Amino acid sequence: MNAKKFSDAMSELDSKYIDEALNYKKKSKKPVWVKWGAAAACLMLIVGVVFWNPTTYDGRRVISEYHTNSSGSYAVPYPGEVNFASEVRAAREKYNGKNVIFLLSFDIFKETGELTDEERTVEYQRLISLGYKLYTAECWAYQGKGEKLYYTVVVGYFTESELSLFAGNPEYGYMFNFVTNGDGSGISVDESDIISSFPTNYS
Repeated sequence: MNAKKFSDAMSELDSKYIDEALNYKKKSKKPVWVKWGAAAACLMLIVGVVFWNPTTYDGRRVISEYHTNSSGSYAVPYPGEVNFASEVRAAREKYNGKNVIFLLSFDIFKETGELTDEERTVEYQRLISLGYKLYTAECWAYQGKGEKLYYTVVVGYFTESELSLFAGNPEYGYMFNFVTNGDGSGISVDESDIISSFPTNYS
């Protein structure tokens, strides 16, 4: 490009672009501590989400859910048999020896079919008399077009020892499960909802 063409090209530039170029100031760099401080804050947030569990009972961390890829179909337990869903078995293995307590529901079976309301009431009262703490808790499932259906279940707090030595009625079989909401989240219990008398609303 010769001098005349360069001069002609320069004369066609808008003066505002020239002014911007002449007055351009390089952005100042943020201090190093700002960058590392932001990274540390993100790391603390991730650690908090993964490990922080505010739910405790009787000084123990509450395990109210545990997810596995195992099948959810089980054989009905025989009279005198106490069984655990695969999620409960896996959680018990993982937390073995740790200071935790499990929040679980349990289904009760008899050889001739389902328990009557009266039989269920008597069994709950028997377990309470043995020192087991049973509560009513609300949970929900999806129905229809994403609508939530709320229902009430009976759950209990159980230590590993109480699960290992569960004092079931020899006439009944028991299946322990985690109760989760429709999105897979665990439920929580209001400790004022402890059961002391029946009948109650159960699933």
